[in-house]
Amino acid sequence: MSAKSIPLAERKRLRTKMIKKHQLANILTHWFNVGMWLMLLPTGIAIISSPRLGLSPDWVQELFRNVFGGTANLIRFHYTVGLIWAVVLAFNILVGFRKYFVPFSKERLLLSKDDIEWLMVKPPQMLGFMKDKPLPPQDAYNAGQKLYMYVVILGTLGIIASGLVMTFHTVFPPFLKQWAQPVHWVSVFSIVAGLIIHVYMGAVFPEEKEAFFSMFSGKVSAWYARAHHEKWYWEKVKEELEWEDKVTAEVESAAKPAEVAQAGD
Repeated sequence: MSAKSIPLAERKRLRTKMIKKHQLANILTHWFNVGMWLMLLPTGIAIISSPRLGLSPDWVQELFRNVFGGTANLIRFHYTVGLIWAVVLAFNILVGFRKYFVPFSKERLLLSKDDIEWLMVKPPQMLGFMKDKPLPPQDAYNAGQKLYMYVVILGTLGIIASGLVMTFHTVFPPFLKQWAQPVHWVSVFSIVAGLIIHVYMGAVFPEEKEAFFSMFSGKVSAWYARAHHEKWYWEKVKEELEWEDKVTAEVESAAKPAEVAQAGD
């Protein structure tokens, strides 16, 4: 059902009704990652001094070295923040692996037939083509978000593994040290490339503004959920109806003994 075919009263109800999408742990982890990357990315770029790469102008590298009191302190800061980031992420995954990570991976990360079709339709639509072709219904995370999650997971593993080799380079064999730096760079650049699209879609693209604010409140409107994550929306509606049926059954069950007692009197 298109938005135009939904009655006005129902549209107003959906816009005011909020649905929980993100748990507090997810929100805290998200913004923890943001904070870590705001420190790691610029300091990492400043550490790279090769003029052939040209990732940052000389004055930026000089600025960071002056702020941290030299290249050695800059590298030490980058390594320390990186280790904190890796330890906290590892702790979160180990603690919630069976309860959160495995169920989330099974329910939210696997690509479906609708996801494949979405990937074939959405990019052309963003460029102004295939406007008349409807997008297939999506889960709590659309196909693009799922693909980026794959990039983030693989990239994070690559960053942490290569970062540990570079940090503790004296205990690793030469061939690992030779591969560590290019693996680190490729992993970082892969995540950053997707991050540019992620930030644009979440913070700039008008249709996705609710996705951005949901990372503060944890909630999205039922209207947004129905429009952008229809599969997930009907899943939440089903859960709500099942909960209402359960409560109704419990109330009726509790009322029966009282009715029997009154009949006996």
